[in-house]
Amino acid sequence: MGAGTEAHGPSLPVHTSRGVMFRHVRRRGALILALVLAPAAALGGLAAPVAAAGLQLTTPYPAVTVDPGGSVTFPLTVTTPSAQRVDLAVTSAPSGWSTAIRGGGNLVDAVFTGSPAPSVELDVNVPSTAKAGTYTVVLTGTAPAGTTALSLGLVVAGAGSGGGVSLTSDFPNLKGAASASFSYDVTLANETAQKLTLGLTATGPSGWQVNAYPTGQTQAQTASVAAGSTSDLTVSVTPASDASAGTYPITLQASAGQYQATVQLQAQITGSPQLALSTSDGRLNAQVTAGSSGTLTLVVTNNGSAPADNVGLTDTPPSGWQVAFSPSSIPEIAANSSKNVTVTITPSSGVVAGDYDLTLQASGGGSTNSVDIRATVQTSPLWGFVGALLIVAVLVGLGWVFRRYGRR
Repeated sequence: MGAGTEAHGPSLPVHTSRGVMFRHVRRRGALILALVLAPAAALGGLAAPVAAAGLQLTTPYPAVTVDPGGSVTFPLTVTTPSAQRVDLAVTSAPSGWSTAIRGGGNLVDAVFTGSPAPSVELDVNVPSTAKAGTYTVVLTGTAPAGTTALSLGLVVAGAGSGGGVSLTSDFPNLKGAASASFSYDVTLANETAQKLTLGLTATGPSGWQVNAYPTGQTQAQTASVAAGSTSDLTVSVTPASDASAGTYPITLQASAGQYQATVQLQAQITGSPQLALSTSDGRLNAQVTAGSSGTLTLVVTNNGSAPADNVGLTDTPPSGWQVAFSPSSIPEIAANSSKNVTVTITPSSGVVAGDYDLTLQASGGGSTNSVDIRATVQTSPLWGFVGALLIVAVLVGLGWVFRRYGRR
């Protein structure tokens, strides 16, 4: 027993000593590990971005759909607890895509927050070769206290899946005279997934004035339409003054890049007559003998683009005069045609020789024209013959008197 006890006794200190040594080694290892890991942790903390307290970078629509070859603009809001500079940069974008940060009409790399908040936007242009899918653009803001990132999602639609543009009109056919103006109301629809600015081109017949513009903006030549929205357009048409009756085409086209739309409009010219009066020899005077009637040939011409129907003839003569037309009316004068009318003028009885004015007028088909004629009244040659006979009679009488009583 003693030997056994003596033999077991020395082993206890040895076991205890080893336990103590193990605890010392473990403590030392933990201390060494702590000393080694502490700098690494410190370095790791310096390498990782620290979110700036209070710095916010937001946009109302962080995920949008866009067509290949299209573009999208993200309005940005940058806020901080106090006024300070915030650097902005696009830190991630798909290959081949272009981006631009704009503010105040310029390209910017930083903003200064405060009141009012700065107005900033991010433009993203998608290449036409972009394939359908979901893409991400990351915008990073850096302030003195740290950084923050804004991820923007863009879904590129497949070819044609975003729709297109179209032009429609509820009343594409209008009718009126050549002297009238035509105004067409047209709706431009943007069925794509992006805002488009489309150029407007309107064409018509030669000599016509044709203009297209957003309604109420007569000087504008383009129309901006948001994705999925419409815009009202006006097409103003003024026909050529000599346009003849018929139907004429008007074409309106709206285009922006790969998008294009066309609508066909029509202007139906009903035409209008245009009467003109002259004489057959071009002289606007007539010779009339007192006590008798005189005639002249009046030429009634229709220079308009439509027939003149039921053309009536009227006159305004001097007091007591009589004017008669043959024929008294004309059933129809075709466009660019003329008719002759014989006018008989009878002066009043006892009229004195001289010049007199009378007005002749033709009306028909909504057109009226008149011409002034100067009538020259001459003394009747009968009185000359009578005077000559009296003179001859006097001479004969004198001769008879001299023959009979001259010898005495």
